[in-house]
Order: sequence, then C-alpha cells, then structure tokens
Amino acid sequence: MKPMTEPQSTPRVLVDPFDAFLARLSRKSLASVQAHLEATEGHEELGHGRQWKRLAAMLAKLAGHAIEASGQHVLRFYIADGKYRQQVFTLEDMRKGMIHVFLPDVLDAAVARKILIAPHEEDHTFALGAAPGTRIEVERISSESKEVPEFCKPMLGWGRRALRMSISATGDDTVQQVIWELGQLAAEGWPKPTEAAPAT
Repeated sequence: MKPMTEPQSTPRVLVDPFDAFLARLSRKSLASVQAHLEATEGHEELGHGRQWKRLAAMLAKLAGHAIEASGQHVLRFYIADGKYRQQVFTLEDMRKGMIHVFLPDVLDAAVARKILIAPHEEDHTFALGAAPGTRIEVERISSESKEVPEFCKPMLGWGRRALRMSISATGDDTVQQVIWELGQLAAEGWPKPTEAAPAT
C-alpha cells in the first residue's frame, strides 16, 4: 500500500504590474507606449524607464476601467461612471527629466493625514510625511487656471479641481508611495460599482 501524499497545490503565477498595464491597452495606445519607451532608450541617466513604468502600472491598478494614450507623451486613466467613463489620472512625460502626474484634488486630505506636509511659505513644494527631507511640487488646477493642458480639461469643471505633481524622472520609492497613497485618497470619492440585483 502506497503512503498517502499531500495534494500538490497549483503554483501561483505572479503577473508583472507593467505587463498587466500593457495588456489593457488598445492596439493604437500600445503602439504609442512602445514608441515612447523606444525613444527613452539610451537615456537611462534620466531614469525614464524605471520611474515611468512604475507610475504607469500604479495608476492603471488604481483606475481599473480604461487607459488611453494621447500621442507618445500622455496617458489618460479612466474609471467607470455608470454607462460612461470618467478620467481620473493623467501621466505626462515629455522626456525632459520631469514626469507630471495629474490626479483629483485631494491636497487638503493629504495634509490632514500627514501624507504631505504643507509649506510654511506660499510656494508649491510640499515635504513628504514619510521623508520630510524630500520635497515635491504640487499645483492646484481648476477650469479657471491659465494654460490648462487640453488632456487635463476632462478632469475639471462642475466644481472639480486637479493636482499637477511634478516628479523627477529619477525619483525614489518614497515619492512613488506618496503618489499611490494620494491615488487611494482620490478613489475614496469615486462612484461605487452598482451591485447586481439578487435573483428571484
């Protein structure tokens, strides 16, 4: 009689977050993203590869509906809003050493929860609660602001405002963690998916 053996568990397959992001793109958007990545090759000193990929994968995880590329420099991220979709994040990278993240205005809540530390003077740089020595530029944008980028306008209006965060392309993990926490703050105010009615 053969000894009993424990059943073998199915190995868990881990999906790379950036691969999961790529899998959600349309053919046209995927071509734009690939062209953007190819253009950054040979510029590793600017840190585009690692920083941009992590930010793109992070925003895609937070906004689970759709992702759309606008040319090679801009990505728009959407959530479902009933029968429609709502743009909640934008990622802009002009490949000049700075990456810009646009997200809903959660600045007051971020300061209250000490994710960001408000500056003492009237400027746009906030210290990070987890790393007070690191500062990040944060700008509030409304529909009345001057020179609002066209790709950001769907995030404004009807009393809505957005934040424009300027991040060094060589930023560290602490900065990325702050973006993640701010994205989660924004998600707290998003429409909740409608639950299906129970079968009768």
